[in-house]
This record gives sequence, C-alpha cells and structure tokens, in this order.
Amino acid sequence: MQNEKDQITNLRLEHITKRFPGVLACDDISLEIGKSEVLALVGENGAGKTTLMNIIMGLYQPDSGSIFINGQEVHLKTPNDAFDCGIGMVHQQYMLVPNMTVLENIALGMKDCWKTAKVDLKLVRDRIKEVSEKYGLAVDPDAFIWQLSVGEQQRVELVKTLCLGARFLILDEPTSALTPQETDELIVLLKRMSEELSIIFISHKLQEVAALSNKVAILRHGAVVFQGNTAEHSTSDIAALMTGHEVKLPENTEPPCQGEDALVIKDLCVKSDRGFMALDHLSLSVRNGEILGIAGVSGNGQRELAESITGLRRTSGGTITAFGDEIQNHTPNHIIRHGIGYIPEERNTEGIVPSMSIKENIILKDSSQSRFCSHTFLKQKYIAQYAENLRQRFDIRCPGINTAAGSLSGGNIQKVILAREIDRKPRFLVCVYPIRGLDLGAAEFIHKKLLELRKSGVGVLLISEELDELMNLSDRIAVIFKGQIQKTLDRKDATRRSLGILMAGVKDEKQL
Repeated sequence: MQNEKDQITNLRLEHITKRFPGVLACDDISLEIGKSEVLALVGENGAGKTTLMNIIMGLYQPDSGSIFINGQEVHLKTPNDAFDCGIGMVHQQYMLVPNMTVLENIALGMKDCWKTAKVDLKLVRDRIKEVSEKYGLAVDPDAFIWQLSVGEQQRVELVKTLCLGARFLILDEPTSALTPQETDELIVLLKRMSEELSIIFISHKLQEVAALSNKVAILRHGAVVFQGNTAEHSTSDIAALMTGHEVKLPENTEPPCQGEDALVIKDLCVKSDRGFMALDHLSLSVRNGEILGIAGVSGNGQRELAESITGLRRTSGGTITAFGDEIQNHTPNHIIRHGIGYIPEERNTEGIVPSMSIKENIILKDSSQSRFCSHTFLKQKYIAQYAENLRQRFDIRCPGINTAAGSLSGGNIQKVILAREIDRKPRFLVCVYPIRGLDLGAAEFIHKKLLELRKSGVGVLLISEELDELMNLSDRIAVIFKGQIQKTLDRKDATRRSLGILMAGVKDEKQL
C-alpha cells in the first residue's frame, strides 16, 4: 500500500453531516486540502472538529455526505481503511494501551511485523529508530505507557502514526502538552514534514495557527462559518469568528499577596512510577489568596508533586503542611475533607467517571453528605436541581445533566470538574494544566473563576506549561527542573526568556 499512500494529493469532504442524540455535531461540512498544504481547523470545544476528523479516520460513519481522495470517492468504515489510504491521526485522547511498552503499542498497528507466528519486534524497533532520528522525536521503546508524562505519550502517538506510514496527517491539539520551546520545535518540524505530507491541524492556539497553516477553516456549532487563507486574517479576527465575540483573557492585576501560608512543603522526596526520585528535597510555600505558578518541561516532577499533595502518591521524605497540619501520606478522602480541591492533569481518567452522568460526577466527592442523601438513599430531585444550577452557571454545553460525562467535549468535561471543585468551596486548590486543549472562550471562563477564587482568599497551586497563562494569573512563579525548584520569581520579574532559561535547567544566564 505504500505506493498508493505516496500518491495522495487531495482530500475532499462534501456535505458531511453527523448527528448524536440531542446534538448536531457536523452540519453539512465541505472542506478540501491539497498536497503539502497545512489546513488549520479551529473552533470552540464542541464545535464538531474532532467528530469530523473521526469520520475521516473511519471511527464514525457520517449520516450523509461523501469523502474523496484524489477525486475518487472512498468509504472509510474502519481506521484500517484510513491507514490503507495513508491517513493517520494523532488523537487528543491517546489511543495507547497503558500497561504495554512503547514498542508493543506501535507493533499493534504495524502489519509488516505480523507476517509470521512471531512478532518481529526488531523490525518495529528499527522503524521507531528511523522515524525518531528523521524527525527528531526521541522516545524510549522499552518504557511502559503508564510511566510516561502526557507530553511523552503525545510524542509516542506521533511516532506511532509515522511508523504506520501516514502520508496525510491529522493532528488533534498536538501542542496541548508541550512547553513553548517544544511547541516552537514542533512547528519547525511540521513545516518540514509538510514538504512530504498534507496536514490538518486542530488547535486552539491561534499563534500556532498563524505560524504553521496555509489555510484556516472555522467551525461553530457544527457548521463551517469561515474558510480562507491564514495570512489574510489576524489572530484576533479568527478568535472573534470562533466565539462570535471579542476574546480577552483576564489578568491578575492585584498587588502581591501578604496572607498567611496555606501550604508549606519542605524537603519533599517522592519516587516516580519507574522508581527514581521524581521530587528531590523540593520546598515551596503558597499563601492564602495567592496563585503560585509552577513552570517546567513535562516530566520534571509536576505530576508527582500534585499527586503527593492530594494523597494519590506516597512520599518518602519531607513534609507537606496545609493550614498547620501535616498531610503527607494521608488518604485522598482525608485530603478532600481537609478542604483541598484538585483539578487533575488527566481529566478523562482522573477527573471524571466517563460512564457516569454529569450530575453523578458533580456530586462524586460529596455523595454521602446529608444534603445529597438520606439513610443511604440519594436525593435525586435535589441532586438534579443542584446539577442543573451548576450546568447553567458554568455554561456546560450538553443535551442535559443525565448525559454521560465522557461523551462531552474536552472543554465541557473541564467545566464539569471546575463546577464540582469550586462549588465545594475549597480552602486550597491544586490546579494542573486547567486549559490544556481548551478553546479561548473556555480558557477565558476558567481563568476568571481562578481569579475569583484568589480574590476570595483561596490559595491556588497552578501547574502549567503555558507561560502566558502563568504570567497572566500567578503572583509568583516557581520553576521546577528534575524534581527541584530552580528559582521562584515575582510576577513582575517573570519573562518568557527568564522562565524558559530556568526550565532548561540553567539557574544563571551567565552559564549560557
């Protein structure tokens, strides 16, 4: 099939329509992308972008409409059909088996290595090495997926897709887990790859859209509202077309916080899933009414820091003190009752139970409280009223509160988690990558909520790889590198350059 893949010069969609119960996900969409073109597909969460790409990949079947490759109509009924046509996709939600290695995950999709009764893992390893060296995408073939950070897993997805011989590449939020430096490198890489491949690039980061794409298509409520050349439109124009109004992300303009310490961490030592020391005598403090940002390249201990504070990971040394009480190595339930909220990195697997309804997820932490249950029976009427109130307040866009949370778009899942955590009135909030993969409208909403929490006197530990987000919201920014705090900067002293240098492990610019 490689010769056929090499000949892909044009992909055309005509009048694609797809409905789900209560939702028109794709409304008569027509798009076209030619050889070596980069098309940016943008729109708010829930606009239909991922659904449309899943149709191209054969994961969904359209209710009506047609797909043409090189002028020939094709019927992509399975992902294998798409792969055979040379189409590959890096999904926002990773299509990886957690308890298998990188090598084994890539072998699952490679037909070449299954020609005998024994899987030819050497062939797979050689292919991984070839792709990694060609595109500068370093991965460890022998690492288990569950041991990798989100950013590392995303890199594995890209390597896997290229190993399968993709000539037409669909990228769903490929930079959502990357640092600014890694994002810049990926854009350079994708520009180089576009000389050989055609690319559809889904992103909410409009600077990247402007830097990478030739053309842009904007979806709103499942329909194409604009198509044109990217260079002819500013990022603010595109943002307004996406949301229907001008978008301006809020900023923390309050004076430096002088409150009492809410969280104090001293000499914290925590092991990673692989057994090495992920946090090595880390120390920091967060005051009441302060947002402390944590900046760092993915995989430098951010996950272990958040999990040790919230009781999900045991510590091997040091102390974590919240409101004067040591909480290290206590159960998650104890941490919750101590008033600590948590917006986790992995919203789909750690933030919600996907098969449960929105209303069930909203009361997940408090279902045993008297306001939600009586004599072990849930107060369904009150719960429904409570969940509906939060749905409206937090603008959760869904058919209804009985909808399975896992069927929502990423932004709306994040709003469900945010609604639950904020309405519980936490004394302290651990917030990890809160706007990863979200559109500008959702990011604007979430940032406003975090600043409202700060104003009400709640301390917030904000872990993010978005430097603009950290600089807009934080009172202070601590940079983490290899499990240690490199330096903590006041907001007024933090720049993209100073943070980037510290994130690279350089404490003093003179070392450069």
